Amino acid sequence: MKILQGIRAGKRRCDNGIKIILRRVSIFKRLNFSFLLLILTTAIFLTFFSFYKYSDEISDNIDRYASLLVQNVKMKIQDSLEAYETEALAFYDNSQVIAALQENAVLAREGVDPENDRYARNRYSVENRLYNMRRNQRYIVNIQFVSPTEQYRMVEGSGFTRGGLIKDMEKFYQSDFYLLPQEKKGYPVWIDSQEQTWTFYKNEQSIYGLGNIVTLCVAVYGPIDKDFLGVLIMNIDLKAFSGAMEGYESYRDGNAFLVGRDGVLLSYNPSIQAPAFPKESHLYELMEKEKSGITEEKIDGKKVLIAFERVSGTGMFVTYFADMDVLFAGTHHIRNLCILVLLITVVACFVISYYVTVSISDPVKELVEVMQETGGGKWTARYPNSGNDELTVLGERFNEMTDKTDQLIEQVYRSEIRRQEISISWKNAQLSALLMQINPHFLYNTLDIIRWEAMYEAGGESRVTQMIEKFSQLCRMGMCAGGNTITLKEGIEHAKTYLEVLNFRHTEKIGLEIECEAQENRLYMPQFILQPIMENSVIHGFEDGSHGFSIRIRAFCREGKLLLYVQDNGKGMDEQELELLRESMERTETEEGSIGLANVHQRIRLFYGEEYGLRINSRAEFGTEVEISLPVRYQSENMEGNREE
Repeated sequence: MKILQGIRAGKRRCDNGIKIILRRVSIFKRLNFSFLLLILTTAIFLTFFSFYKYSDEISDNIDRYASLLVQNVKMKIQDSLEAYETEALAFYDNSQVIAALQENAVLAREGVDPENDRYARNRYSVENRLYNMRRNQRYIVNIQFVSPTEQYRMVEGSGFTRGGLIKDMEKFYQSDFYLLPQEKKGYPVWIDSQEQTWTFYKNEQSIYGLGNIVTLCVAVYGPIDKDFLGVLIMNIDLKAFSGAMEGYESYRDGNAFLVGRDGVLLSYNPSIQAPAFPKESHLYELMEKEKSGITEEKIDGKKVLIAFERVSGTGMFVTYFADMDVLFAGTHHIRNLCILVLLITVVACFVISYYVTVSISDPVKELVEVMQETGGGKWTARYPNSGNDELTVLGERFNEMTDKTDQLIEQVYRSEIRRQEISISWKNAQLSALLMQINPHFLYNTLDIIRWEAMYEAGGESRVTQMIEKFSQLCRMGMCAGGNTITLKEGIEHAKTYLEVLNFRHTEKIGLEIECEAQENRLYMPQFILQPIMENSVIHGFEDGSHGFSIRIRAFCREGKLLLYVQDNGKGMDEQELELLRESMERTETEEGSIGLANVHQRIRLFYGEEYGLRINSRAEFGTEVEISLPVRYQSENMEGNREE
């Protein structure tokens, strides 16, 4: 199972890899290349497969026919050779001739003169028999019988000598013509070597020996005592084998030869255009080694088919030579015709595949261009439909989708504008409500302080007058602001004045420490954000006390933000109180008792965003620190209109 799962996983990876590679190529190239690849592969395979199968079959037929040719020619030559061997055996079977040879052999050993009548009668009997054998066969050039002491020639009945002779008897006794037949013990021996030319002559006056012959040699023995009597020699004209090629005129594309050890003995239907038998001996050595077969050789730069068969009992071979280019000329013509048809087919298929591919890729390109235009915001672009295929249906659906999308965008755009207008109105209304919450609350607390102070100061009016003056100054500072945001310097002055008003109620003043590292004259901040925090410290942190209490205000810029820290040394809060305060600040609806901090936090977030506002840190008995996070602004903003100038 794991092996199968691994194979399936490998197949999936392979499929995905192929798809990824193909998807990197355009549709036009992909389709065109695929069509051409399939068509070319199929056409080339069918063309050359058919051609090579046809060529192989022709080659096999040629080999078979060439082999049959040399075999049949060989059989005809063997029939002729057997006829001459039969004629030679007829001489051997003639008891009168054998008796004459035996008697002359005895007389020769006894030293009788060859001119003796008895010797001469025997001699005539043998030579006349040789003549009669010659008369029965037209292609026998010469018949001789050579005994260990002399040679017998053909003689007519009138006593006239005919036929050839051997001039150098001593050399003859050392030659294969005399020795090989003795080794074969009476079996016929065929010799085709060039030694025939300087061994056998037509007559004593001849300078040149017999040519174009093949020699049959048979050793003759006594029938009873098996004494060697001599060698019967039969010189046969090669024309005796010229009729072996009759009936094979269709093989004129090549040359057939009867070949011996020393070269060509006979040519059949010679053709100048067909290959000739090479002069090198390596080919004969090859044939002698293989005996029969078919091979291919390079002769004079041409590839030549060679079929050969050895003639049994001889050193001769029937060979057939044919030029491969000539034999396969028709095949080459068919090959060229196939290639031409292949080229025409490929061109036609390329044209068809091109137009089919273009009919798919061009509409796809147009659809992609229209999609790119609409993606860039040009919703008026439409796909021009010009067909009845699936791409046309896809284009029509895209146009419908574009129309509906355009309408939907218009509706959403208008709805969004309306929603933003409502949201802005809501924020402005909520901001105004928060501002309205601060002023009554602040005034209530201030009047309460004045009330308590008047109770303690019933005897003197100067302090109350000062408190009212400071309170009036504080109100006047808020009312004289040119917009809803004021400079950082004005905000700090508000805080100082506010604390001075608070300190009227205490004998020991609440301390105020200010550290400003920002550009207080250039930076702007919302108004009334420090006073509620300081009020929270006095009421909840100091519990209306003043002894030893102080407030520290720090201001600086960091990473595009204006950070204000208001820190007191009051009683602080434990974790539970701190968590409850933080939760109440995140509510959109402010609760009684926490209106100051929640009001400031919501105002900042409504105007600047969720990333700004208040963050409170406190520990029991260690005081409370409030961090105010604001964006850096170098110009005044109208919070009521909720817009930037």
